[in-house]
Amino acid sequence: MSSHSPDCDVIVIGAGAAGLAATKELRASGLTVQCLEAADRAGGRCITDTQTFGVPFDRGGHWLHNRPTNPFVEIGHALGFDIYPTPETYVTEGGAERDRELSEALDLFEAKMDTAAEAGQDVSAADLFVVKGPWKLTVAALLALPMGRELDEISVLDKTEGWIEENWFCREGFGALLARYHAETPVTLNKPVTKVAANGMGVEVTTSDGSIRAQAAIVTVSQGVLASDAIAFDPPLDSERRAAIDGITMGTYNHTALLFEPGTIPVPDDCWLSYQIEESRNGSARGGGFLCNIGGTGLCAFETAGRFSQELETAGVDAATEVALDVLSRMFGNSVRAKFTRSDMTTWTQNPWTRGSYSGSKPGCDHLRPRLKTPHAERVLFAGEAMSHANRGTVAGAHQEGIRAAKEVTGLLRSGRGD
Repeated sequence: MSSHSPDCDVIVIGAGAAGLAATKELRASGLTVQCLEAADRAGGRCITDTQTFGVPFDRGGHWLHNRPTNPFVEIGHALGFDIYPTPETYVTEGGAERDRELSEALDLFEAKMDTAAEAGQDVSAADLFVVKGPWKLTVAALLALPMGRELDEISVLDKTEGWIEENWFCREGFGALLARYHAETPVTLNKPVTKVAANGMGVEVTTSDGSIRAQAAIVTVSQGVLASDAIAFDPPLDSERRAAIDGITMGTYNHTALLFEPGTIPVPDDCWLSYQIEESRNGSARGGGFLCNIGGTGLCAFETAGRFSQELETAGVDAATEVALDVLSRMFGNSVRAKFTRSDMTTWTQNPWTRGSYSGSKPGCDHLRPRLKTPHAERVLFAGEAMSHANRGTVAGAHQEGIRAAKEVTGLLRSGRGD
């Protein structure tokens, strides 16, 4: 690496929630920063689209999970956004009796996972699956949704440690909230990084159009990008970090959004709608669930995860839309088709800058998660939702990890200067 003077104090790679938070924190500490983003926009997996439907559509993160430890509720209120707790409204196909049956099946399964986790058993959720009867596939799909993967790929410890409670929504969109909060955070777009070289004195980052030198770097790209080796490291990443990257992997969670005339789907605003899934393929339940009348609009999101979600990505938006319309027509009649306006879908696994939706632990690998945040070659740190313990897999977790890495870098550089 060149011995020339650095171009800045710190280079932040990636401008998702973690990279933006790290950049904001470093600048507040008085350090000079360059935040480099490969895509043509900031926000990463938290982005609100208002163009496609004319109403807010969160293409990525939408739920403000874990209210007691999620700073974005207060941030949203302070910025004047309409932040409100998610309504405790759930509707199940078949009415109250079927809803009770589904709830009991879910509770039984979750109790078995809690017992195994308390005993420290990092087994797969499939090993403990005890649900039988008509709701078997629905329960499997509902568990796949928050984890973004199939039962055989879910670590029970990961599922129970990352349990989601007290959720909130932002009417204007979570991505819009994040963008407003970072309106003054500078980012260089369309600047993919291909190599990070480091020694005890500093780092040199190779981009699509040259190199940038700094005293340290914070890498905030997704686990999918790290696993793909799209970024080379010199020296190479050690075997322990490699094992952690192989064990904490990206899952798939997608939204197929359908716009209807307001009032078409006769359930309350922001209502979760479950239905009886009857088809499976290759061990995967071929179905999902619906978030209906989002924010009081006619927008409904057909939420899918795991192998079925990947299948829909490949099939395309028309096929995914037809699956969703078939279910809604079965539940509410064919009139819903006449009031359907248009649709769109996310394809996070195909996105080269994410290569998946969010991270999760493979069975037997949850203990590897702390290795992900260990500094590399002293001057290269990592941050992102995969490194969070309390808020793993969430925007809040990425935000908090970005701040954590920024504070570590600030301490490292100030100690080196003798401050």
